[in-house]
Parts: sequence; C-alpha cells; structure tokens
Amino acid sequence: MKKQTLVVIGGVAAGMSAAAKAKRENPDLLVKVYERGQHVAYGQCGLPYYLAGYLDQADETVVRTPQAFREQGVEVNLFHEALSLDPAAKTVKIQNRLKAVVETVAYDFLVIATGADPVTPKLPGIHLKGVSSLKTIPDAETINRFLVDSSVEQVVLVGGGYINAEMAEAAIARGKKLRLIQRPSQVLNHMDEPFGKAAGLELEKHGILLHLRETVESLEGDGRVNTVITDQSRYPADLVIFALGIRPNTDWLKSSGLSMMQNGAIRVNAYGRTNLDHIYAAGDCASVYHRVMKKETYLPLGTTANKQGRLAGAAIAGNPQPFGGIVGTSIVKVMDKTFGKTGLSAKEAQAEGLSFKTVTVNGHTHAGSYPGSKEMTLQLVYESYTRRLLGAQLMGPVEGAKRLDVLTLAIHNEMTVDDLALSDLSYAPPYATVWDVVQVAANAAK
Repeated sequence: MKKQTLVVIGGVAAGMSAAAKAKRENPDLLVKVYERGQHVAYGQCGLPYYLAGYLDQADETVVRTPQAFREQGVEVNLFHEALSLDPAAKTVKIQNRLKAVVETVAYDFLVIATGADPVTPKLPGIHLKGVSSLKTIPDAETINRFLVDSSVEQVVLVGGGYINAEMAEAAIARGKKLRLIQRPSQVLNHMDEPFGKAAGLELEKHGILLHLRETVESLEGDGRVNTVITDQSRYPADLVIFALGIRPNTDWLKSSGLSMMQNGAIRVNAYGRTNLDHIYAAGDCASVYHRVMKKETYLPLGTTANKQGRLAGAAIAGNPQPFGGIVGTSIVKVMDKTFGKTGLSAKEAQAEGLSFKTVTVNGHTHAGSYPGSKEMTLQLVYESYTRRLLGAQLMGPVEGAKRLDVLTLAIHNEMTVDDLALSDLSYAPPYATVWDVVQVAANAAK
C-alpha cells in the first residue's frame, strides 16, 4: 500500500510543530517540509535579546536544527518557496530559490504554515542600506552589524508595538541614541491608555525621544540612510527599524478557493481544517477562535502557532483534538517594566458592544516584611451583569508578570470576579501579599 504524503509549507513554529507531531503519531506518513528561508524551528521572539548582546549568536534562538528533524524522519527542504496551489490536482508548485527550478509536489495532506510578513510601507528611500524590519534570523544579523558598528549612533524606530519596545532595550544596551516615531497617540496601542502612556514614560525615562501622532513620509541617504523625514520634521538616522505590524503571507493562495478573512488570513476550524478537503492551516497565516469575543479573529502569536500546528498534525495523523481557542494573552518587557494583557481591554470590550465595568488597583509583588517589594498596577474588565471576567492588564516589575497567567486561566474558564476574589492563591512573604494584588482587584470590583 502506498504511503500517504503530508506536505508542510513553512518551517518555523506552526509548520515544524505540525510536521513533528504528525510523524510521531503516524510513523508511516511521509512528511515533507518546504521552507523559503535557511532556518527552521527558531524563536523569533528571542531575536531582540540577541541584538541586545544577551546571546552570542542569532542561531542560539534555534530550537531544533533541520538535521534533527531529518533524523526523526521528516524531510526538510530549505530555500524552497511555494508559488501556487491546485486543490483539484492536490499539488503545489514550489520553487527552489537557489537553483531557480520549479517543481510540482503532490500531497495527500497539506499544511499551510507560511506565517506573515512585516508591513513595509512604499516610501521613497525604503530600500536604502540601514533600513530594516525584524522577522528572521538574517534580519537580526543584518541589524546586528549596524548595532556593533561604533559609527552608528542614531537609531530610529518606526512603530511602537512589541518589537520596537524590545528593540529599544537592545539599542540602549548597545549605547545608541534613540527616537521612536509612530502615528498612534500611545505606544503599545493594543492596551488601554493608562498602560500605553506608562510605557511611553518608561521609554522616555531611559532617554528615548518619542514622536507620537507623527508619520514617516520618506527616507534620505546616499546609498545608506542618514535622514528620516516625517510630516512634521527631519531627523538624523544611521539605522531605521520599521515594525508596523504583519500581514498573512497568503497572496500566493488568492485564486486557490481557500476561504480567507478580509486581511488574507486563512479560515480554519477547531482542528485546523480549511474549507478545502485535506488542507490545513496554522500559525500567523491562519485565523483563530477568540473565547471571549466568541468569534474568529486574527491574533498572530508564537504560542498560538505552536498549538495550532501541533493539533493540525495530530488531526492528520488520525488523532483529532479540537482547539478551544485563545483569550489573547501577550506580555512584553519595556526597559525595566513589564506590560501584560489578556482577554479584552476596555476599548476592545466597548468595540464589541459589551456592557462592562473596569477596576484598577495598585498592589505589591510581595509582602513588605520581605525585602524588595515593588509596586504594580492591575486593571480588570468584567461584564456588568454576570460579573464574568473579560480581560485584564498589568504593569510593574518583571517579578510580578506571572499574575497574568492566573488571570488568563480565570478568563479561559469564564470565572467571575467573585470567584477570583476567593481563589486559593499561594502566600508567603517572599512571593505575595496575604491578599494578592489579583484578589485585591477582584474584591474592589463593584
């Protein structure tokens, strides 16, 4: 009997999770992975910390090498990019980027895990040397060459989300002068205003110049960037990093018949299946179910990509397990402070038309009777009538960050603020206050 073939397009988080899980569950399955880059299974979230000098090599973010997967029985093909899909013939056209050769690859099952590409504005000067985004290991290596160059003094960050918040720490650690430019009125725009404002103040405290409500219009330089021009001024720049968000890498699938969201994310069900037979999608190119909003959404996170990939692989191998969805948990270190969010912010709850209330409290990481207690701020968003917890945001020192996971589980399980207030949380002076800040917030909810 002919063995069935699983073809996986994309070899980072979701793709390699799908390939490895499918092969473990069904060793008789032929698994072929095609990745357009030169690395697989690496942690993109670790790249800013390589750029800060905390890692010696960008390759240290690699979790498993291609050879390790090959030893497991997974065929890994690097520098191969998918060009088109023919669902009726069950084939994919794939180009070997090194040899400029196109081959037609047949599949019995297909996992699309092509991720997302950085949003790159079409501006004059965007292709100058010294202008970059940060998504891949080669991107990080390119940026690193500038950061270790003593002649590079002025770094301009365009965009104030996760990546540039982390890049700010990296550039400061390298002794650079920084300014951050963005159109929104606050950094970390996914959070409510008090948290975004506090993140901005934390950046400014470390000497970073913020230019909010300002738009980059062009870049100038003689082969290499030296000036950023906005709608308000001109700024010197030796290195410019754009981080304006990402969009699903699915343009090559537009005529395939796959059902997609408006932004190009492939619609999938709880098992990762698309609307086309034997085709699955996972990771930053796919939709995901949001447990609080009760609908599909696009929220690209590495944690979600790994889960979706794993479950798609299990389903293909004959062991289907549904994915219950996410609540949208994210966390980021901004210089010396941590900012975290799970569930809905107040502005998101309002946009969803929910009847809600909020409560914000200040507490401490642990009891004052033990040295080093630090202040942290916590906000809860909860439904007005049911008192069900809808979301939470926190800011404070790094050691307070794991409260976010308690709140994530509470939202995941649809607990009320009253349930949360009386939860049996651990206490000892080095770790918490006798009423933890989570419970203090829940008790304050009226």
